[in-house]
Amino acid sequence: MVAKLHRAAVLVAVSLLAACQVDHGLYPVRYEIRGRVIFFAGRPPANTDRVEVFALKEFPPKDPQNLLYVGQSGALNYTKGDTVDYAIPVSPTAYDLVGVVWKEKGTNWSLTGLMGIYTGSISSFFPARVVVSKEHPVVEGVDIFANWEVVSKDAAISGTIRYQGQWPTETTMILVAAYRTRPTTEFQYLLFENMDYSQPLFVDSSYYRLKVGAGGYNYVVAFSVPKKVSGLADLVTLGYYRDPSDPLRPGAVSVKSGSEARGVDILVDFGSVSSP
Repeated sequence: MVAKLHRAAVLVAVSLLAACQVDHGLYPVRYEIRGRVIFFAGRPPANTDRVEVFALKEFPPKDPQNLLYVGQSGALNYTKGDTVDYAIPVSPTAYDLVGVVWKEKGTNWSLTGLMGIYTGSISSFFPARVVVSKEHPVVEGVDIFANWEVVSKDAAISGTIRYQGQWPTETTMILVAAYRTRPTTEFQYLLFENMDYSQPLFVDSSYYRLKVGAGGYNYVVAFSVPKKVSGLADLVTLGYYRDPSDPLRPGAVSVKSGSEARGVDILVDFGSVSSP
């Protein structure tokens, strides 16, 4: 009897082992985006709540405050060093943007906390698409450089952008930026410490709020990014905040620590915009 039970146990064990070695297609494929976040400048501000990597299927999103239908990495342990590994569980599809997002204590997630994005190349500053598929379920090497100085701000500038005329169909993104002086070189254009990527497209108007450092800003501007873009020369200046006493000149904005300069409005007239 014991011998029979022993033989039965052996047969069951062998059957289970064989079953484990056969792929019945019953287990779901794990889709992921993996990479590193390299914090290259600044230090975490005291009001930091969380920092995560987001994968967005659509960028810019139709609703800039809507972060649903995205993949998230979970909280990054940025206190352990300047380089942090991450992994995002995702669905098999294309992602227009993979970026590091900062969340302030007492606030909701917002793309205005974008600290850095995956560009695919150090020579590019535009988002690079990441495609996850059944053939390539895990995409690795999606490394992102993140700048704490982008969110280490003690003031804000806000206003409304109003659009007149027909939107160009090739528009893919609106960038709003605040510069202390009007840029004259490509390097100065790349100083994206005060930039908002999250403006909606094909609307009559939109609201922006830029976190900035206290002080003076002499050029608050809206750029358009066309579909085919290879460099900064392809950016289109749509409009800027104008001096109320001289509308032909950019207006100056001064903001104190802990305060917000409101009503810094920008008018965009597509009929007078020159495309590159």
